[in-house]
Amino acid sequence: MKSTINLRLAFMVAIALALAVTHALGITLFSNAELSSLALIPFAMSGELDMGDIAQMIKQQGTDLDAWKKQQETAIKQVNDDLVEIAKKGNRPNLGNQAAPGEKSEKWFDPKTRSPVLVLNHGQRVSQSKDAPSMGRLLRGIVMGGRADDANDLTDERKAMGISNDPSGGFTVGGTMASEWIDLMRAQMVLSQAGCRTVPMNTGTLSLARLTSDPVVTWHGENAAITAAEPTFGQVNLNAKTVVCLVKMSLELSQDSANIEQILQSTIVNAMAGAIDSAGLVGVTANEGAAPSGVVNLSGRKKVTGIGAPANWDFAVDGMYELMLQNVPIDSIGALVAHPALWKTMSKLKVCPGTDNMPLSAPAEVMQMCKLWTTSAPLASGTTATGIIADWRDLLFGVRQDITVKVLQETFLGSNLQIAVLAYARVDFAATRHQSFCTLEGITV
Repeated sequence: MKSTINLRLAFMVAIALALAVTHALGITLFSNAELSSLALIPFAMSGELDMGDIAQMIKQQGTDLDAWKKQQETAIKQVNDDLVEIAKKGNRPNLGNQAAPGEKSEKWFDPKTRSPVLVLNHGQRVSQSKDAPSMGRLLRGIVMGGRADDANDLTDERKAMGISNDPSGGFTVGGTMASEWIDLMRAQMVLSQAGCRTVPMNTGTLSLARLTSDPVVTWHGENAAITAAEPTFGQVNLNAKTVVCLVKMSLELSQDSANIEQILQSTIVNAMAGAIDSAGLVGVTANEGAAPSGVVNLSGRKKVTGIGAPANWDFAVDGMYELMLQNVPIDSIGALVAHPALWKTMSKLKVCPGTDNMPLSAPAEVMQMCKLWTTSAPLASGTTATGIIADWRDLLFGVRQDITVKVLQETFLGSNLQIAVLAYARVDFAATRHQSFCTLEGITV
């Protein structure tokens, strides 16, 4: 009996030492089920428990473990499915209209070209490539030409990425790299973040249907005449218009700067994104027909006017109410887009001015609404702002999938030893329902 106890004790001590050493080394030797089986071995060795019983117990534990694993896998899958559903339900425009994980892009059909038309939310990419070189790298290669250390590699990459020589000089960026460029611009565009949807265009014009008035619905009595309704739908066209960016730099800067890739890419992309946002919001004052007219000029939009110096968030509540009167659900009312001057004014509001420095809170629905501040939004004379709230999904951003980049050396090189990069793209905006937009006008900031 004593020898049996000593055997059990020695065996358990050996197991304990092995577990201590492997734990210190971060190694797992046995599962919990296996440890339970090991603990029974000394009893089997002493004849108190049959080895066949242990084998059966181990087999049963393995079966139980497999069942437990399947149960956990099912539970994890259910949690993942629930999270996806929550993301879809939470994919409100006032959260930037981000695409839910795994959500597929919507597809329309163009009867003229007989080809599908993609419609993308902010989180969805035009480009499907994961291995394309950065746009900054290719811009550096275009600027430096044969002087770049990796000129041969860049030449091969331009060919592989669908970048072809332009007949008038420069390069036409198509295919994968054009899509990458479009995605870079969209990532910076406030209108895309607000929920505006992107429509890549294969041609210069794309015709779309838009809602001109809500349908008229009547109850029909037997044999009674049906009341005629006004037309509900109209047509709007995306007509690609040209946005141009010109960046000049010294020859020395282009040759000697270690971060020329990052500077070229961010400068051009940010400038073009800002210009596109501005045109989409307010249009342009010069060459009006050459740019989109802006949502603040939509004829059927709703308005809250003469707001003055705000003492609270009532103007936003009034704007949301105007949209709800047009059957825009409150959950579909998206971001407030306005100039940072409005943010400054609203952030300084206090509960009791002069006596209490506690910031003034907005009503719950206004607080939940995403607020995007951009200098592309209207600010007249530096003192009067206009904000826009909308169901931004009813604004479409059309963009041609070809972008042209030119390096202008002769124009500036002879006079001041400068070179310039000229980039231009063709884009447009279209609103499919004017009543989904409300401007908050005359805000003194």
